[in-house]
Amino acid sequence: MKTIIINGFFAKGNCGDESILHTWYEKLSNKYRIIASIDSDIFMKPETFNKNKIYNSIELIQNRRVDIFCRDDIIAYIIGGGGLGLGFGIEQWIHAAVRNKKLFYLGVTVHDEFLIGRDCIKQTNKNFFKSFDYIMVRDNISKKNIEEKFGVPANFYPDISFALSPEKVLFDLPKKFVTLTIRDNSNNDIQSIEKWIIKIQKFAKDNDVEVIYLPFDKSDKLFMESIGIKITEDYQEIYWCPKEVKYIISKAEMVFSMDRFHPIVFSLSTGVTCYYIQTQGCDYIQDKSFNLLNDWMLKEHYLLNKDLNCQFIKNKKFSTVSVETTKQINKFFDILNKKIESVSI
Repeated sequence: MKTIIINGFFAKGNCGDESILHTWYEKLSNKYRIIASIDSDIFMKPETFNKNKIYNSIELIQNRRVDIFCRDDIIAYIIGGGGLGLGFGIEQWIHAAVRNKKLFYLGVTVHDEFLIGRDCIKQTNKNFFKSFDYIMVRDNISKKNIEEKFGVPANFYPDISFALSPEKVLFDLPKKFVTLTIRDNSNNDIQSIEKWIIKIQKFAKDNDVEVIYLPFDKSDKLFMESIGIKITEDYQEIYWCPKEVKYIISKAEMVFSMDRFHPIVFSLSTGVTCYYIQTQGCDYIQDKSFNLLNDWMLKEHYLLNKDLNCQFIKNKKFSTVSVETTKQINKFFDILNKKIESVSI
């Protein structure tokens, strides 16, 4: 069986990155053996396998291992999780290229970090992008940067996780609910966050719905608990189960995310109105969440602290975006499969 190595920020219990790996496995494993390349030795710990059954179905390797590319069954190397690049798996990229493996750079962002530095660095980045057989980025700014700054063709499609299939949870959900995720950024503006929480809780009470506090990794859970939010037992480690998280979001009346990207990916792909709340005061133009919403003409759902007096309103356009993005992400996987199938060993 032909084998593909996929490099990403996997096996760490980050729901967004776990969803990317689950999607790759769901879409490719019927034809190819999948090896996940990660930047950690966490796969040596049995508890990782116990928390997430996918790690009993795929092989894991460290992303500095290069001897594996000598194997004839390995036909392709994918850098394929989030905003990766700039040294993440660079050694494997070199050895995959030396061994004439197909190279794919998929589901990534290419923002300012690729455009700064000395001319030799920019030329290196250009050569890096030129080496790939196919590039797919998840926002239009990245496509523009690659094509205009480096003269390399790129393709824009939704985030990989748009294609992830939801999976029903084994516990009861409230009849009506909204979800709230709060990211731990280590420098959280707690005062602003608490104001938003009060507003969202009032919205839920006024509309007779419950609030599900939905952490997207362990640090989110610990932070929310530190400010007095009780994470119920069913959601304590839900971030290891992205298919179930997407199911929960698909059943929500509305989704709120403070500084987390993938809750809005899940809501957009399932047609549920979401609001992204940026509490950090950073440059929103370079924020991947802003660009995601802006690409689908939903930038009014990207909120800053100054927007605290806004009204939360359901938007039917999310259903339209869900249909369109489903078509687009399916088209992407059709294209990718054809490019992989063109490989001969």
